[in-house]
Amino acid sequence: MEVNSIELISVIIPIYNVQDYLERCISSVIAQTYKNLQIILINDGSTDNSLEICQKFAEQDPRIEVISKENGGLSDARNVGIDNSCGSYVSFIDSDDFVHERFIEKMYSCIKRDNSDMCICGFNPVIESDVVFPEMTLGSPKSYPDFAGLMEGIHHPTTVMKTISATPLVVAWNKLYCRKLFSDIRFPDGRLHEDEFVVHHIVDACRFISVTADNLYYYLQRATGIMGERFTVRNLDVLDAYDERLKFYLKNNTHELIRCTCLGYIRRYVEAYNKLSMDATGNIRRWKECSDKFRSNRKAIIKHGGLVIVLRYLLAAINPKSYQALSGFLNY
Repeated sequence: MEVNSIELISVIIPIYNVQDYLERCISSVIAQTYKNLQIILINDGSTDNSLEICQKFAEQDPRIEVISKENGGLSDARNVGIDNSCGSYVSFIDSDDFVHERFIEKMYSCIKRDNSDMCICGFNPVIESDVVFPEMTLGSPKSYPDFAGLMEGIHHPTTVMKTISATPLVVAWNKLYCRKLFSDIRFPDGRLHEDEFVVHHIVDACRFISVTADNLYYYLQRATGIMGERFTVRNLDVLDAYDERLKFYLKNNTHELIRCTCLGYIRRYVEAYNKLSMDATGNIRRWKECSDKFRSNRKAIIKHGGLVIVLRYLLAAINPKSYQALSGFLNY
């Protein structure tokens, strides 16, 4: 049954060279059961036929607005979308993904039911060869137990932040947000893992957050996508994101979230060390910069982390290569 489409909702789709996937993405948004949409297509300097596809859809649906700009990256495209959004609510969809027809309706209903500021839904990973639109499934992807623990209900932001390392929680794309959350928040330009830099600010601005067990978002896994690329020095941006998040919670004296952030920071630090090739001068220089930041948090982690987290931190700082084996004694 169609929701009473009173409030305008802005759907922002950043687009860069995705001509093979774009029609399915836009078609899935047009087909939403919630009809009162502002569909903003941000053509981020595409050099293929993406702009032509956008223009074709815009001619067919007056709800679609096409904004074409020089290539500035995903963060810049999302920010342009936010600046041009008119809806009471905002949602981001990556242009190679697609959504169930009740994607907006279901999350909007949850927000209204719970009087919350944001709703998070589950997602289904799909492979590039899938051509059939999947039916909506219930429940959480089994590979994300943290998210499963939050399923179907309303939650305090602190509860959500305690499990923010789970993929469905940290990404921007499987959510519906109250537009007011972005009054003073934008994505950082030129950064990889851009979601990691803003998620804690968004969650902190919420009073309550709704979670639905429906897997309404379909995330395309492709070898040429960001998630399919090999680990490079740019991936070290995530360590800067954790450093900023830790400082944010230290400033706000949010003790419980300081501990969670410390643990996530340690894990990401070790993971980055084990994945990054150290045979390039630029890599070594950038790693040293991240390592110095990691070590500069020593006093804060020792003060707030608790014994097990402190021991893990010291292991990681002294010998990240051997951390995985040694941390097994600490129930890593």
